[in-house]
Amino acid sequence: MSEAISIIIPTYRRAEQLLSAIDSVRKQTFKNWKIIVVDDNHDDEFRASTAQIMAQYESDSQIDYIQHITNQGACKARNTGWQYAQGQYIAFLDDDDVWDETKLEKQVQALELHNAAFCYTNMYLSYQGRIKEFKCLSDKEIYKGLLQQGFGVCTSALLFTREAIAKVNGFDDSLPSMQDYDLLLRVAKCHAGILLEEPLLTYQLADDGISCNPKSKALGHRGIIEKHKSAFLSLKLFDGLSRQYESLADFELRRGNRLISMRIYTKALQYKKFNVRVYVKCFLGLLLGKWPLETFLQARQRKTSSSLNNTME
Repeated sequence: MSEAISIIIPTYRRAEQLLSAIDSVRKQTFKNWKIIVVDDNHDDEFRASTAQIMAQYESDSQIDYIQHITNQGACKARNTGWQYAQGQYIAFLDDDDVWDETKLEKQVQALELHNAAFCYTNMYLSYQGRIKEFKCLSDKEIYKGLLQQGFGVCTSALLFTREAIAKVNGFDDSLPSMQDYDLLLRVAKCHAGILLEEPLLTYQLADDGISCNPKSKALGHRGIIEKHKSAFLSLKLFDGLSRQYESLADFELRRGNRLISMRIYTKALQYKKFNVRVYVKCFLGLLLGKWPLETFLQARQRKTSSSLNNTME
């Protein structure tokens, strides 16, 4: 296996975690790689602390360090990285995630064996020191599977051929969110992918899994619908399209746009008429606004956290 892998690590306000991410690459059994750290911090204390961390790698020819002048977001940071990269294979690693030491070797073997364009793995979810395995969707008819699922695969779990990334021009930075899902849809539409069922990544869950920017998320789902609606319809994947409208309505409701969300929930029901969950959201949302949905999400987050905490006890 002589082909080089370029590993893109976008980083923002996580200088200390960055060390663990880099270390997990340096421990890989596959040795022909180059790390490209793209610093997306402002010119502030976070930039200073990240630069200080990266200074220790100045003499390491396998690690390059790029600084954005201003914060541009993880999507543009990843685009900066892969466009700079020279490797035949492209991997993305978030700055708070950690790889198993055999991940790259096993993924390259799988790509070469199956002549595929991308490979992804199952992963461990980590929360406050507790770990639970998460299984990704099947690689059988993966394009249809992704559309029906409504979300993608953790970016850190993927290894792409550079050709596949370049063919779709990388991440669509016009989308304010959902860019990783959009990229994978566009790649999977044209190329075969391979799932390794072994968990080869540890993904760090945030302390508050429901925290997000509802406006950004809503705009992201709108973008997915606009770009891929014709595919949902032509493949008759009405459940998947309904799920996109439901998610869009959820975020509009969380933004406080009650009447807009009701219209979008109605749209979701046009594609999946017998969806009790959406009827409940419509009724409670119209009556009480975003409070019931926020309460449900908080309860689900506590349950998920409790499940992870109990796994190792």
